[in-house]
Order: sequence, then C-alpha cells, then structure tokens
Amino acid sequence: MARKTIYCAQAFWHRGGGLTGGEVHQFLNRERAIEGGQALFTGAHGVAVFSVVGYPDIDLWEEPRMVEVYGDVPAINPDPPPDDIAYFKIDCSAAGDVWTQVDPSARDAIDEDAA
Repeated sequence: MARKTIYCAQAFWHRGGGLTGGEVHQFLNRERAIEGGQALFTGAHGVAVFSVVGYPDIDLWEEPRMVEVYGDVPAINPDPPPDDIAYFKIDCSAAGDVWTQVDPSARDAIDEDAA
C-alpha cells in the first residue's frame, strides 16, 4: 500500500443561507493547488485549498489539512485528539462533494461485538 498526498481546491458559493461546494479539483502539488485556488476564487465566494493524505488502494484517508483559504468556506474542525483516527469518505459524485467522518469509537464498538 502506497501512502499518497492529494492536493485539492474547491470553490464555494452562498446558496440558501449556507455555502454550497463545487467540484473538487485535484492538482499535482501544493503550488499548483494554490494557483488553481486563486483562479477559482475569481468566480466564487470562497475557495478552500487543502491536502489529503492516505491510502487510495483501500480508500483510507486522514483528515483534510487546509493549505489556503480565500473568502468564505465552511469551517473545518481543529486537529483531532492525538490518539483518535478519523476516517473520511470523499464522495465526488455529481450530487456534490461530501466529507463524512466516521466516529472511531463506533467502529471500535462494532469490532468488540464481532469478537
């Protein structure tokens, strides 16, 4: 399993009293992601440039880390507790981009039930 870092930029627009995210664009490196984020910001209310580290073979990703923020973007929670592992599913479907955090304690309870 190869560990990989993906650099991304996502634009956001004010819609219905909240922020609606657009397509997540992937870039080869940090510098290109920042340049891409700046370009996206010309037509959006906000842009988040972030990186995600993980194992694409098994779809296991760490919490996204913010690289740059332009304008209005949704808040991302601060660093998780040191012993906590956060699992994210990144859904890049036509319906929208969704980051879903799975509670590790719930996973542990399932593991205990299975044992």
